[in-house]
Amino acid sequence: MSYQKRKSNRQFLRVLVGAFLVATCFKVWIGSPNAIPAAEAQIPNAGNQRLQLVNEIRKSNELLAQIALTLKSQTLKVEIQGTDNNKGGRARPPSVRRP
Repeated sequence: MSYQKRKSNRQFLRVLVGAFLVATCFKVWIGSPNAIPAAEAQIPNAGNQRLQLVNEIRKSNELLAQIALTLKSQTLKVEIQGTDNNKGGRARPPSVRRP
């Protein structure tokens, strides 16, 4: 290769790298307005989580209040089906003693 050929190749590479750097700087400067940064997308919103938890607790308390009101105000008829005659509840399996 001649000296002129190497010099033109180096000049071409310098221009190419310079253009790449200018394009990269321009893209960083302009940025992407619609994109959420990756770190922000991974961090949970603690305030929102607490608000959801409080709302779920309120719903549970309302349901428990309705159940308590029903138990206090109405007479319930309870029917037990399928009782066995064992006084101890479920029959225990026979225990095996090992010598």
